[in-house]
Amino acid sequence: MDMSQYKALFLSESREYLRTIAEQVVALEQSPGERSAVDALFRGAHSLKGMAASMEYGDVVVVAHSMEDLMARVRDGAVPFDAGVADLLLEGVDLIDVLLQDVEQERPSTLPTGDYAQRLAIYTPAPPKAAPADQAETQVSAVEAVPSPAPTTPAAAADIAPPPAAEAEKAKEPAGEAGGTVRVKTELLDHLINLTGELVTNKQRLLTIAGELASPALNDAISETAKLLRSLHDEVMKVRLMPFEAISDRFQRSVRSVAKKSGKEIHFELTGREIGLDRGMLEQLVDPLNHILRNAVDHGIEESGERERGGKPARGTVRLAVTRDRDRIQITVRDDGRGMEPATMIAAAIAKGILTPEEGELLSPRQALMLSCIPGFSTAKEVTDISGRGVGMDAVNAAIQKLGGTLGIESEPGVGTTITLRLPLTIAIIHALVVQVGQVKAAIPVNAVQRTVELSRRQIETMGKRQMFQLDDEAIPLLSLNRVLGLPLGRFPDGILPLFVTEARGRRVGIVVDRLLGQHELFVKQLGRPLSKMAGVAGGATLGDGEIVAILDLAGLL
Repeated sequence: MDMSQYKALFLSESREYLRTIAEQVVALEQSPGERSAVDALFRGAHSLKGMAASMEYGDVVVVAHSMEDLMARVRDGAVPFDAGVADLLLEGVDLIDVLLQDVEQERPSTLPTGDYAQRLAIYTPAPPKAAPADQAETQVSAVEAVPSPAPTTPAAAADIAPPPAAEAEKAKEPAGEAGGTVRVKTELLDHLINLTGELVTNKQRLLTIAGELASPALNDAISETAKLLRSLHDEVMKVRLMPFEAISDRFQRSVRSVAKKSGKEIHFELTGREIGLDRGMLEQLVDPLNHILRNAVDHGIEESGERERGGKPARGTVRLAVTRDRDRIQITVRDDGRGMEPATMIAAAIAKGILTPEEGELLSPRQALMLSCIPGFSTAKEVTDISGRGVGMDAVNAAIQKLGGTLGIESEPGVGTTITLRLPLTIAIIHALVVQVGQVKAAIPVNAVQRTVELSRRQIETMGKRQMFQLDDEAIPLLSLNRVLGLPLGRFPDGILPLFVTEARGRRVGIVVDRLLGQHELFVKQLGRPLSKMAGVAGGATLGDGEIVAILDLAGLL
C-alpha cells in the first residue's frame, strides 16, 4: 500500500505529539509522582511508534520504541522519574524532530539512533547523594501540569483519514466537546487571505470613486459592503490563527536548560497558551521570547543564597503570560529577580560613549531602561555563554517592531523586571498612516506611531548639534524622513512642520514629513527581489486611487 499520500498528515500528527511529550516531561519534573502524566507519556511514545511503523519510518520507530520502554520502566516503578530520565526523553524528542525533517525533505538520515536506544536500555539512576548546601535544585514547572495535546494545526491536507491518525486517536486524552475539524493546506489559507486583502484594496477604490460622484445611494452600499468585508476579514483571520501553545514547549525547555546550566532554582509559569496568534507571526516570536526568557533566568534571577539574604524565597519565579484585547496581543515576561537600576544604565551608556552626560540628565527612568535595546549595550559584569541583559535586546526590539509591535521595559531594583510586547493580531491587513515625502508616498503602521503633531518653528530648540522640541515635559529630537530616504528636504512656507512621534533605539523621536495624508486600511504585499533586500522597507500596498506605497519598517530604517 502506498503510504506516501499520508506523509504530510503523519508529520503534522507526529510534531503535535512531540510538543505534548516535551511539555509533559517538563511538568513531570515538578510532580514526578503524577501517575496520569506518566501514563500519558507512555501512550504518547507508543502512538509515535505505531504511526511511524505504519509509515515504515524505521529510525523514528527505534527512537520512539526506546522512549516507550523507558517510560514502561518508570510506570512499573523500576526506574524513578528523575532529571536523567527527563534529559533522555527530551533528547529523544529532539532526535525525532530531526528525523521528521529528514522525512519531510526526503533525505536519508545519518543520526546514530542505535546509540540512543542503547543508552536508554541500560539507563540506571545514580544513587542519591546529599547535595551541598549551596547547590540549588533546578525545578521548572508550568501552570498546567499535564497539558492536553495541542489543537490541530492547518499544516497539511488529506481527504481520507489514514491509519496514522486512527492510531493517534487511541492515545489522546479526552479533549471534551471540540466540534468538527478539517485539515486544510496552508496554501489555500494564504490564497484566501490574499483574496480578502484584494477586496480591502478594492473597497478603498470604491470609496474614492464614491467621493468623486457624491452619490448617497452608492455611499450607503459601500458602507454596508465595508461592514460585510470587515466580518469576512475577521473570520479569515480566525482561520489563520494558531494557539500560542504551538511554540510554548520551546520556552519551557529553554528555561529548564538555562536554569540547569546556571545552577538556579526556577519556577516557570505559563498562562494564555490557548490564545491564538497569526500563523505568520508565531514562528517569528520564538527567538525574541527565548532571548528574553534566557536573560531573565541568567541575569535577572539571583542565586539562591543571595535571594535568601534579601528576604526572598530561594526559588526564583519567571512568568510568561499571553493575553488578547480585541485585535491586540500582549505578551509579558516577568521575573522577581534583582531588577535594573536606571542610573546604572545611564552611567554605562555614558562610559561607552553612547550618551553625553548632558543627554543622560534628560533621560527619564523609562528611557534609561530602554537603553538596553541599543546595539552593544550591556551592564553585565561578566559575559556568559547563555545570555547577557542588553546583549541582543536590540535585535529583539527590531524583530518586534518589524511585526508592527512595541516593546516596553519596567523594572524596580530588588523587585524584578517586566518586559511587555504588544502586537497586532495579524500582519497581513494593517491600519497605516500615509505620509507624503517629496514626490513619494509612504505608509507607517499605526502601531509604530505614538502621536501626530503640527509643530511651529518657534517650538524648536537647538541642543548641541540636535534640534529638539518639548512634548509631555520631555525633550524629543527631530529627524527628517526626507533626509533619511535621501530625498530633497521639504519646505514649509507657513512655518508649520507636520511630524509623527515614534520610538527608535529606546527613545522617542519626531519624524518630520512633508504632509500627513491620514489613516488607511492596507493589504500588505511582500516585495520581490531585489526590493525585498532593501533595509527599512517591510512591503508594499495599493491605495484606493491605484497608487503604490511602500510600507516602512522604521526599526530597520532608523
